[in-house]
Amino acid sequence: MVWPQPTNGKTNKNVDSRTVRNLNNHKSRNDECSMIKGSHKVKTSLSPPNFFSKAQLISVFRRFDSNNDGRLSRQELKNAFSSLGSRFPSYRAFAALHQADKNGDGYISEEEMDELIRYALSCGYYVQ
Repeated sequence: MVWPQPTNGKTNKNVDSRTVRNLNNHKSRNDECSMIKGSHKVKTSLSPPNFFSKAQLISVFRRFDSNNDGRLSRQELKNAFSSLGSRFPSYRAFAALHQADKNGDGYISEEEMDELIRYALSCGYYVQ
């Protein structure tokens, strides 16, 4: 986050200096950044997250079809979203059903899987 520099040359004491990026320092998110940990400087490299691909998400959702009926129930969706690292898997299962269940039967069928994958991709899950 870049904060505008004050015009009078003084810094605002209400601004946490750890969150303000120096305007002269044009490092990107992928560049090396340093964090203070105790009295030692620890260097870490920030790299972009490795997002799930469409094929990976399909295999995750198929793996959670516990009764092998070719449809995903709300509980199966909840378990799948939990495995993806969702902080609110119950909500994600509800929202996925709302988005993808076009015939309103309460299940995600093979025909509705593309819409489910589109929803899951929009959530931004990444491989941890």
